[in-house]
Amino acid sequence: MTTDVRRVVADAVEEELLRAGRSSQWLSARVGITGTELRQKLAGEVDFTVTDLAEIAQALGIAVAQLTPRPH
Repeated sequence: MTTDVRRVVADAVEEELLRAGRSSQWLSARVGITGTELRQKLAGEVDFTVTDLAEIAQALGIAVAQLTPRPH
C-alpha cells in the first residue's frame, strides 16, 4: 500500500512539474531538497513529507491536494 501511495504522489509531482515547465533541479533548489533526495522521492523509493508537499505546492502555485491521492 505504501508503495502505491508513494508512486501516486511521485507521479503527481512529476506531472505538475511538467505542466509548469519546470525541472526537478529547479524544484530541489526552490524547496531545499537535495537533488539526490528528490530523485529518490520521484522514483518512489522514499516518501515525500507533508512539509515537502506543502513547499512543492507553494513553489508550483497549486493546491497540496493536487499532489495527493484522490479518494475512491
